[in-house]
Amino acid sequence: MTELIKKPAFLLLVLTALAGCEVASDMAGDAIQGEVRAQYLARCEGVAEGAGIAAERIASACECSADNFASDFAADGDLDINRARIEEVLQICVQNGADTGSAEG
Repeated sequence: MTELIKKPAFLLLVLTALAGCEVASDMAGDAIQGEVRAQYLARCEGVAEGAGIAAERIASACECSADNFASDFAADGDLDINRARIEEVLQICVQNGADTGSAEG
């Protein structure tokens, strides 16, 4: 009889631990995503300055381009971040006013 009680208790403990792991994984994923975005924004600002984008537009253009790269990644799981692609997306964002977040490419 005690084995019947132990098994459900063990399964409940395992399921609780797994749920905790999923929450921890989600939190870690969010932290990593935030760090990747911060690193991208820093890189983007350097590219934007080199591309001649007006200083007052750099922050919003980089936010726009980061949103576009995130959308591209979410859509197809492929993330092509190189200087030429950053410049391309930045120019689209600047042309669109940097607040629309709708660069295709």
